[in-house]
Amino acid sequence: MIANHQDIVVPAALQGLGVFYAYDDEGIAAALADGRLKRVLADWSPTVPGLYLYYSSRRHLLPALRAFIDCLLDRDR
Repeated sequence: MIANHQDIVVPAALQGLGVFYAYDDEGIAAALADGRLKRVLADWSPTVPGLYLYYSSRRHLLPALRAFIDCLLDRDR
């Protein structure tokens, strides 16, 4: 199974359907603590506090980039 959202792959992993990549521990901390999930390849998959987007200037953003940034910001709310 391949999915782009942790809310899909976490339940699948909890049901034993395979290995998944968690981009942060926020949604899986309880499952890690009580042993329902186990971290593998920890040395090759560091966790980060979030995603970052770097772009050249705030003064002259292309409309498509502005829409993309707004979409990312709405996703976190």
